[in-house]
Amino acid sequence: MSNKLNVNMAKKLHKLFKEYLPDLVISTHPFGTQMVSYLKERKIINCELATIMTDFTPHEQWLVGKEYGDYFFVSNDKMKQDLINTYHIPADKVFATGIPLANTFSYPFYDDETYKNYRLNKNKKIILFFGGGEFGLGQKRTVEVLQSLAKHLDKYQIVAISGKNKKMNDEFLKLYDKIQNEDLHILKYTNDVPDLMHISSLVVTKPGGLTSSESLASNLPMLITNPIPGQEEENARFLEDSGAAIWIKKDDNIDEIINNILNDENKLEEMKQKSKLIAKPNSTMDICQTILGKIC
Repeated sequence: MSNKLNVNMAKKLHKLFKEYLPDLVISTHPFGTQMVSYLKERKIINCELATIMTDFTPHEQWLVGKEYGDYFFVSNDKMKQDLINTYHIPADKVFATGIPLANTFSYPFYDDETYKNYRLNKNKKIILFFGGGEFGLGQKRTVEVLQSLAKHLDKYQIVAISGKNKKMNDEFLKLYDKIQNEDLHILKYTNDVPDLMHISSLVVTKPGGLTSSESLASNLPMLITNPIPGQEEENARFLEDSGAAIWIKKDDNIDEIINNILNDENKLEEMKQKSKLIAKPNSTMDICQTILGKIC
């Protein structure tokens, strides 16, 4: 059912089962689901398994040992139908709840404090720019996109977050030194992503499941860059097809795409409305209530 690594890991996981004797396992990673399925297949354990699929389209790794899963939580209705029709999972096991979000996205937002804390101008729209995190894949392309966006600082302000990648942060700071414009804000890290999303008009990001779900919950149009080949590209395709995002592909003209977006307020508003249609802002609560309703 699975590769040798998962088999070995499943045997180690069995020690935890013997210690805690769980009635239910909730898995948010394909490997976790595979290992629990392996143990269930061999009747080593007897518990229910809930898999939370943190992407926008299904892929095989999530569904190894699917016959041993009891609940599948997915991000959208199309994905639900794919699991039912293509992968033959019973409909009563599949729930289109969305990908779980941190509870901070349901807290009240204090926009005035956010503007003040980050020295932002209330009279200019905000672009939130994620630089790709620790690994900084596509660094050159990422910097090119930021350079193009910076040409529009007469009407917009940018909050660019480089994450843990020092080289990316250095490149961002070089750009700031070059243009010397205080409407370009460079950050290494922040805990205030929900607050910044709430006041932004556009987010530039890789199409990871969590960040994309947070953007949708914030009704925030997305400009997608540097998806990792495979599942992130499938996420990008889904988001673009849904109308909530524009994907800058390898051979695209960056300036042309950004000019078209930023000079067309109707386009941004249209993307915002499309994001509302596929957003699942209550995903975490819906998942919890569904599980409790099934097992209690």
